[in-house]
Amino acid sequence: MRLSTALLFVAFGAVAGGGCGQSQASQPPHGDAHAGHAASARAGHQGHAAAPGENARAGHGAIAATASAAHGQQRPPGSAAQAGHGEHAGHSAPSSAASAPRPEERRGQGASAPPGYAHVPLDRQRVGAMNLTTTLVEEREVAKTVRTVGVVAPDERRTSHVHAKVRGFIEGIQVGFVGQEVKRGQPLFSIYSQDVLAAELEFVALLEGTPAPRAGGAFADMERRARDQVVAAARRRLSLWDVPRGEIERLERTREPRRTFTLTSPQSGVVVAKQALDGTYVEPSMELYVITNLSKVWVWVDVYEADAAMVQVGQVARLAFAGLEDRAISAKATFVAPTVDEATRTLKIRFEVDNPDRKLRPGTFATAEMDLSLGRGLTVAQDAVIRTGQRDLVFVVHGEHAEPREVRLGALVGGHYRVQEGLEAGERVATSAQFLLDSESRLRATSAPGGGHAGH
Repeated sequence: MRLSTALLFVAFGAVAGGGCGQSQASQPPHGDAHAGHAASARAGHQGHAAAPGENARAGHGAIAATASAAHGQQRPPGSAAQAGHGEHAGHSAPSSAASAPRPEERRGQGASAPPGYAHVPLDRQRVGAMNLTTTLVEEREVAKTVRTVGVVAPDERRTSHVHAKVRGFIEGIQVGFVGQEVKRGQPLFSIYSQDVLAAELEFVALLEGTPAPRAGGAFADMERRARDQVVAAARRRLSLWDVPRGEIERLERTREPRRTFTLTSPQSGVVVAKQALDGTYVEPSMELYVITNLSKVWVWVDVYEADAAMVQVGQVARLAFAGLEDRAISAKATFVAPTVDEATRTLKIRFEVDNPDRKLRPGTFATAEMDLSLGRGLTVAQDAVIRTGQRDLVFVVHGEHAEPREVRLGALVGGHYRVQEGLEAGERVATSAQFLLDSESRLRATSAPGGGHAGH
């Protein structure tokens, strides 16, 4: 007990001596003296409660402190407080130093990153290790080649449907099978109709029953005009029922009605459908023949709705046909359908093709190739884009860091996306190691102060 008390007095004297030295050099404030007395008092109390071994260690420490004070090794003002603060915060200092961003990282964080992402610092060694490659964002002429399929179809404007305009029975077929070629005015079949026969008898009666008046005068002229009007009306009725003009002229000349009359082809072409059979009872609603002219045909091409907005009337396509590989031709689109087929999700595009030798038959399979131009626009390489399903990201390389940036893209054309928003011409984007950059960017975002909560 006496030994510890003596050692404390020695230590107190050393501190007091040091204090005198400091007062001669810099005159410390009175607060330091009071702090010294308080420290010595606390040391005294601790000395009374310490074990003998601890008293010995304290004695050695006091002697060491006295020696250092004697050599004039003084700490600069405030160093003691800084040291004490460092001792209390020593456990948290390494983590705060690790989380503090480096200078190049602070420069890269000038622009805001998407939520959940942070800027990634880059140096020459890291770029080489990741095998990082970049490409320029630039403006270019955007053109897309679309390859699709189609089918040859008859020109509907060159197609005729043959109906009988009266009720009756077919008696005699002149054109008897599908595929037969016919000329305009060629007889198709003969038909017996009670209505037509009655009209012919009435027409003959009008021609024979009212001879032209011999006397002149105003009354005779009126009678002659009335007679001509009745005959013209009877002739007109026969004509509206599709009685051939030659048959009407024969009837006027011979005045001998026939039991049947003949229906003729309205145009030259090929019979593509036929329902007329000998002895069949027909009505005006019944379609008897379909005749089409194949000197010009249509080609219907299917385009997916994703490309529909790029196709317009006048679009040129290169067409090839099955079995006629040596006959690739170019044609212009003459019609774009206003609706999308709900079953196939495609849009119909129509092309018109000349077919003088009739080798392009309806139903022939066709392939079409179109170069769709989207004009000039800003583009980015497909390899540079990370598509997450919710957004599209690219990493813009600025030299010392890589910046994650959200972009809005348009159509994919020839390995490049059309950029609608988020990039500018001349910027460089990473085209390799994007997933390494993505992983590190996410990790930095979650490990930054408050990043864990932001990451969630």
